Amino acid sequence: MEKEALIIDDLYHKYDKQDSSNWILNSINLKIEKGELLGLLGPSGCGKTTLLRLIAGFEYPSEGKITLNNSEISNKLKILTPEKRNIGMVFQDYALFPHLSVLENAMFGLKDKKNKSRINFLINIVGLDKLINRYPHELSGGQKQRLAIARALAPGSNFILLDEPFCSLDMHVKLKLRSELPNILRNCNASGLMVTHDPEEAMSICNKVAVMNEGKIHQIDTPMKLLENPKTIFVSSFILGNNILKLTKISSTFSCCLGKFNTSLFDNKNIKFISISPKFISIKLSVDGNAKIVAKEFLGEYFIYKVTLKGETLRVRTKTNDNFNVGDNCFLSIYKNSFCFVYPGAHKIFL
Repeated sequence: MEKEALIIDDLYHKYDKQDSSNWILNSINLKIEKGELLGLLGPSGCGKTTLLRLIAGFEYPSEGKITLNNSEISNKLKILTPEKRNIGMVFQDYALFPHLSVLENAMFGLKDKKNKSRINFLINIVGLDKLINRYPHELSGGQKQRLAIARALAPGSNFILLDEPFCSLDMHVKLKLRSELPNILRNCNASGLMVTHDPEEAMSICNKVAVMNEGKIHQIDTPMKLLENPKTIFVSSFILGNNILKLTKISSTFSCCLGKFNTSLFDNKNIKFISISPKFISIKLSVDGNAKIVAKEFLGEYFIYKVTLKGETLRVRTKTNDNFNVGDNCFLSIYKNSFCFVYPGAHKIFL
């Protein structure tokens, strides 16, 4: 029995008029196991939606192939049409039919309209069983998205694509619905791929996360492994929110804007960058300080300051009782017993 629901092999894609070297998707390889929810995470314009369109069957891949439930559904010569793929789609804007009720929207994709057993099961699972006669304009944003999920799964789909599904919801509804999504898929024996640009969203509910930038997947791992071992500078910056600082080697000493380092810490002599968390940087106010606070964010339990130092801009995290002002001069240093990552190589170093 095959354990993979979806397999993407060496996928490349570009649009016809683009230069042959300017790939929108470049050597994409990933597997989603049955019952797994994989997050496709990256900034806007990195190729996430293009990959979603290829999986759905709206585009031909330039190279490579896509296999769903052990059947090849896409290659550069032929594709299985979207309606034959049995893939459910959930969009950020719900895409519901305004003239149809909750029950009618959920049943829309069914060939056998008389058999309502699966519909009743799904509507109950998503918590809309008391609202079946309402219309979309009578539902909240969270209820609309629950209905969109039920409709996507209704035809017996065991694989769904979710395109920024929580983007249009307010924070309270978003947190509630995203915590429910894995259970909904599990109860329906379904697998899924969820596109998002929000690291917290992907890391909180997905079994694995594929981190993508500029058409390439940098790393596919569990959320915990991404935090413990970010393999590229981009993953370290985008997932952990770390500062990426240039390292300079003079004689036998490595240094960055935060100071010098003992070379015995660095086995790889070719390292060029250090990645360090904002929480590991100490900030001390001083009129003689060589750093300056240029921006400030209040994030509930702490402040994030943007500080310029020797041509670099760093993010520094402090407790809320350390309340400084934009324009203040300061000194920055690294706390004892901190750790960092160095690149290339993604080595974890304790300082």
